[in-house]
Amino acid sequence: MKKNLLTIGILATGLSVQAQTVLLHVDDTAKMYVSNGTLVYNGGGLQTRGSGNIDLHGNMMVVGSGSDVVKTINPDASNKFDGSNIIIRINDTASPVTSPYGQLYIKGIAQGNITGVVDKEYAATKHGAYQQIGIPFIGKTFSSLSTELAGNFNNLRWQGREILKWSNANRRFDGSIIPNSPITSLNTPGITIDVASATTAADRTAYFTLGASALNPATLHTVKGVPYADGITGGNTMSLTPSSIPATFGAGGNNRNIYQEKYNTYIYDPFDNATPWNVTTSSFGQFFYQFSNPYLTNIDLSMIGFTEAGSVNDNNAFNNIWGIVVDPQSVTFNNTTGGTTSYAGPQMVTFDPGTHKPMGSLTAALVVKPLGTFKVKLRDATPQQMDFDNLRRFSSAPRVEGTSYSVTAAKNTNTGNIKQLGVLALDANGNQIGETYYVVAPHFTTGNIPDAHVNSVQAMTTTSAIIQTFEETANGSIDPNYSSAYRLYINEANESNYLGKRIDLSVFGQNVASLKFEIRDNVNLVPAATHLLSGGTGFYYTVANGQAVQISQGDVIPVTNSSYGLYYGAPQNVTLDTNEAKPLSRTVVVYNPNIKNYIVRFDPAWKSASVEVFDASGKLVISEKSVKADADYVIRLDSTLKTVYVVKVVGNDGNIVNTKILIK
Repeated sequence: MKKNLLTIGILATGLSVQAQTVLLHVDDTAKMYVSNGTLVYNGGGLQTRGSGNIDLHGNMMVVGSGSDVVKTINPDASNKFDGSNIIIRINDTASPVTSPYGQLYIKGIAQGNITGVVDKEYAATKHGAYQQIGIPFIGKTFSSLSTELAGNFNNLRWQGREILKWSNANRRFDGSIIPNSPITSLNTPGITIDVASATTAADRTAYFTLGASALNPATLHTVKGVPYADGITGGNTMSLTPSSIPATFGAGGNNRNIYQEKYNTYIYDPFDNATPWNVTTSSFGQFFYQFSNPYLTNIDLSMIGFTEAGSVNDNNAFNNIWGIVVDPQSVTFNNTTGGTTSYAGPQMVTFDPGTHKPMGSLTAALVVKPLGTFKVKLRDATPQQMDFDNLRRFSSAPRVEGTSYSVTAAKNTNTGNIKQLGVLALDANGNQIGETYYVVAPHFTTGNIPDAHVNSVQAMTTTSAIIQTFEETANGSIDPNYSSAYRLYINEANESNYLGKRIDLSVFGQNVASLKFEIRDNVNLVPAATHLLSGGTGFYYTVANGQAVQISQGDVIPVTNSSYGLYYGAPQNVTLDTNEAKPLSRTVVVYNPNIKNYIVRFDPAWKSASVEVFDASGKLVISEKSVKADADYVIRLDSTLKTVYVVKVVGNDGNIVNTKILIK
């Protein structure tokens, strides 16, 4: 797309302005239209008067200093606070969630000199029962969101219309008043954010959740307010410091916080889940920090793990960063039974523990829109300071390392030794509806990683994902010890000891028409049609157990099977096989802490199944035929017997799932 750059001089009609205070003035009844793809640079103050407005469909930079101001004023020069003067647009109102949008960048102007009200059009994917959001306006009353978002918010916790604020220190959602002891009544004052209160400087990067019983964020809304300044002392950098509260989640996360909420109703960890809730053997639920984008521009988190070469830097270098996740899905809550939260695949990235560079769905998870939120997970308790001011970026794609922040930013490339294959699932119209990633490097680990928090870059996904890979054995193909325990959204392997060996990929559902391949070499996309990477080899695929085919950047193949093989390096021992492989099942055996029993959660495609359970001696202790697969099957075992059982589940399609369970 062609970018147009317009540098503004003094524009004044009917009003005398001082150059050191206002450089751009849009007078009463005047209109300034900034089209999509245009960048307007204003090197001083900005002001509108009366009904004069800036219709911002593209990007605008306001860079000032000293006494420069950002103001919206009435015809009599008094401050105007009702908005409709600086309007940041969503360009495609028919598809507002995915539409391009305008952005406003304000730099170097003191908070006290920013009094102008900005209208920000907003639409986002609905997260479920609670919407996660940032509020990039200072002094904004929470009650105003009731009208702007049609949320009808109130001060009643657990009723689906409350506003809460995440506390990184306490690992919970707080209200306006923190109780001194566990609450005993829903009427305890202050256990929600008082809708009559307003945002302060402390809320600049706060992570809010809004009860969404009356809210549909996927439709177009307009949120108004006075933007936060940059460079706020104590506000531009935020501490990522471990909580001082012991991580006593309890068995299955059933312990309660001060609001009597079970931890397992709102804490979710898609990275370290090998031993959920057991903080003595994993970092599950720990070292997570939740923030929001405090600006009316995107922020780019792609470089926060390392110090860039040269003079360009974002002032962040988290040498213990593990992953970032954004945009939660399927948030549910019930004040009796609790709730759940999960994350769709496109919202996750992990970071290499050596170079601290990201991999996974870089564009979707690393570029956070205005009003968007994100969660950072560190590998250990080492604290970090996050500097937000240098993260701003107009582009919807992560910047290339070393790219300047100036409006004339140079572009350069960088190569390295992390290779990433993205497999994107497309529907019949070419729309992306799913994806998974396979990454290799000389220092990555093949197979299950017991101490994942130390060096893993893998990320898990749910068994219901339409495209997914499986944990591999050292010799190639699926490791049966973990095939029912978890599936992978980002799968890592060592490029040396796993060269030419198979990663199993399964595609589920009827909506996937084709697969598209996206290849990155050390984070950066390689040129179209490129196969060989910096290590001198490339990726390959097989359909079922058939002939291997080279993968080049941008290749698209039709989906003709449910089973594929992915390889880095020419595949070893691949032979032609005309028999179609059976699709791997999404059926899993998991422990349900709410009923204190193991359950079989069936593949949604199954109609029925048989379930057999054998004890350690091989004796058949449970045998059920024709079990309906439309609900979980509870495996009722004697919990007083501490032993190992083997569960065999056979679906109506002939697929067999075998799993070991241990009663401790």
